[in-house]
Amino acid sequence: MSFSGNHPIVLFAAGFIVIAGLRYAAPIINPVLMAVFVSIIIYQPIDWMIKKKVNRSLSILIVMVSLGAIIFGFSVVINQSLKKFTLNLPVYKEKLSAVITQLIEWVNGFGMSLHPDDVLSKFGGGNVFGYATNFLASLGGVMGQIVLLILVVAFVIGESTSFPIKLAAILKKPDQSMTNLGLITKNVRNYLGMKTITGSVAGILVALLLIILDIPYAVIWGLLVFIFRFIPNIGSTISAIPIMLFVLIQDGISGVLYAGIGYGAINFIVGQIVEPKFLAKGMDLSTLVVFLSLVFWGWVFGDIGMLLSVPITMAIKISLGSRKSTQWIAILLGSEKNAREALANRKQKGIDPPDRVSPALD
Repeated sequence: MSFSGNHPIVLFAAGFIVIAGLRYAAPIINPVLMAVFVSIIIYQPIDWMIKKKVNRSLSILIVMVSLGAIIFGFSVVINQSLKKFTLNLPVYKEKLSAVITQLIEWVNGFGMSLHPDDVLSKFGGGNVFGYATNFLASLGGVMGQIVLLILVVAFVIGESTSFPIKLAAILKKPDQSMTNLGLITKNVRNYLGMKTITGSVAGILVALLLIILDIPYAVIWGLLVFIFRFIPNIGSTISAIPIMLFVLIQDGISGVLYAGIGYGAINFIVGQIVEPKFLAKGMDLSTLVVFLSLVFWGWVFGDIGMLLSVPITMAIKISLGSRKSTQWIAILLGSEKNAREALANRKQKGIDPPDRVSPALD
């Protein structure tokens, strides 16, 4: 029995090998992946300065120096804050365990039969605070590779003008490829740019809220909110858990009430009003696909994969949509709006257009 190169079994096997290779090489790929997406974001100010008649090399130098300063400061803040927090972590774990034990005893007073050890083993401070600090530490480790990150970003930007020439030389349809590349770059820049802005606003507001409530390590909690806002759907909820538990051991139930109201208001305004207004046009991904991509890329690349799951999936969707043989996959990955547009195109071209799809879509 022989299989052609396009046989589903061959394609599945090839895909499995590629995914396994990516997961194995994640420690090397992650800094490069971060650099590629950072270069997409920072090319905007470079392009703006070039349009303002600033020399291209000088524009790149100014932006790269600024980027290096930001990354260095970002890494210093993470490392210093984590060192202080880690030193006091055993005390916070013990306090949280005591609070949880009291809550369990109070709940058991209503006829429940919860055992403190079972609850603490799953939801104790060691698990919650440990995950938050490990996440920040892993990101700080990637960002701490400043030299590698800056070099890759510089080379990517420096080669950006030669990409169209190289694509024209090696591809049969360079115009289509350049259109797809431009669309990917535009969507990714829009998504990451808006996430950076809204995440910064949310992080600063949460930090100010905690400062007003006199909660220690407000900066690190604000930084945690900023980073987790890049994780779609569940990021803001995940970041709230360690924050609220820390507030609980500092100010008790009343502190959690005030902090929870403030955090909920910030999250609602940023996540439900501001972000959808600016991100709805660029994503065009199914909500289910967004969540599954979070799980999948998080499994492949770890924490960095969770942060970049949406941009990676958007790029794959656009690439698949440019070929007739894979357009159906792009439609499955897309939103209902994409599917309706595809149906409209079929009707317009007279390609077996169905009058009705299903009552659920009407």
